Amino acid sequence: MAAFFPLLFQRPLARAPGGWVSLYEESLRPAPRAANVAAPVAFRTYANERPLRVEVLAWDEARHRASDWSDLAARCLEPNVFLEPAFALAGAQHSPSARRPVFMFVSEATRGGAAERLIGVCALNGARGKFGAIARGSCSKLAALGTPLLDRVRGAEALEMMLGWFARHCPSTTGVLFPSLPASGPTARLIRARALALDLDVRAYNAHSRAILPSGGDCNANWERTIAPKRMKELRRQHRRLAETGALKWVSAREPDDIRAAFEQFLALEARGWKGERRTALLCDPALATFGRAMTRMLARGGQCRIDSLEIDGRPIAMGITIISGKSAALWKIAYDETYAAYSPGVQFTLEFTRRQLADTAIAYTDSCAIPDHPMIDKIWPERMPVVDLFISIAPDRAKAFHTAGEREALRRRAFACVKTAWHVAQRVGSGAKASLAKTSAPIAR
Repeated sequence: MAAFFPLLFQRPLARAPGGWVSLYEESLRPAPRAANVAAPVAFRTYANERPLRVEVLAWDEARHRASDWSDLAARCLEPNVFLEPAFALAGAQHSPSARRPVFMFVSEATRGGAAERLIGVCALNGARGKFGAIARGSCSKLAALGTPLLDRVRGAEALEMMLGWFARHCPSTTGVLFPSLPASGPTARLIRARALALDLDVRAYNAHSRAILPSGGDCNANWERTIAPKRMKELRRQHRRLAETGALKWVSAREPDDIRAAFEQFLALEARGWKGERRTALLCDPALATFGRAMTRMLARGGQCRIDSLEIDGRPIAMGITIISGKSAALWKIAYDETYAAYSPGVQFTLEFTRRQLADTAIAYTDSCAIPDHPMIDKIWPERMPVVDLFISIAPDRAKAFHTAGEREALRRRAFACVKTAWHVAQRVGSGAKASLAKTSAPIAR
């Protein structure tokens, strides 16, 4: 294991009282510093506070802290179901080893020193413990948020400990990039505030917004503003016609056994549609399908997962998976039966889901997890949540290197956007050429 994470080992491995092995740990108490090592970032400390410790663990060691991790998720500054152990550990376990994240934990000693309590957790992309000029927070393609979990009371100290760890032990690292944060949320505000207090630089990337559904409100009043009357009339007509095809019913699976069966139905439904044709459905990748099964079942045990179905004669024609953390929910995935396309089953599902979600007083808001300017959900959910990637420097004396790394990151993102745009254009041109060829060939075939 030491060869796998060479940069993380600053002292021999030791087995902690709980029985797990840490890849790296350090105390808040200062250690002797070599002459050529930059001074660590300043920390906010209080005389009566208990000492803090930083550890970086691989997923198979981090799972032994799942209970403490879940406890932090219940009292964190800002919820993020995608960084709760059920989602994050299952995702790491079933990721390719080259893209498997490591987890940074900040703990405080309890009174008497007999145990520890987590006050911060962050997932990082760090193959073999090498983080490079930019230490990147991990946010997989299946996660909509990369918000670190920080304690409501000691979150600022946890953040400073994370930055300080890089300042002392990663000479080539200039800053930490936290991806996909709610731009106006408490975590983003805390990062900016601590940067100002510690004289650190902050740079933002990829600012955009996506649809959310706040609690309360009148969905019909919203739809009158966002959906054209002609379109709304057509949707109501489609709903009536759909009900004429069979017994139309809404079913919600919440218990672990029901979630297990419903998720298998979802996998099959998604694979039969356009995602299956493009090979992007979960069932097209055995590792992703296994991740989904494990994640939904583990969340279901804590009452944090629900799978809703719009059914005709007991057969799902549209389904959605909702995952929950505290008072926040995320509509993680939707699938629908394309043989019912004439009735807009995906839209019918979303309209009914919205009505029921607004009636759930336990949920403060629901994240759509959708791309910006989504053609369907943006009209049904008119409220927006701004999202941003925040890049914060780790020490004032690395400002110049931070600026250089930030410019390179901006250039990399612009280049990637150009390549992505060119790829989509090529796909559209290719599809048009195939359609033209099919029309031209039709008389010959006849």
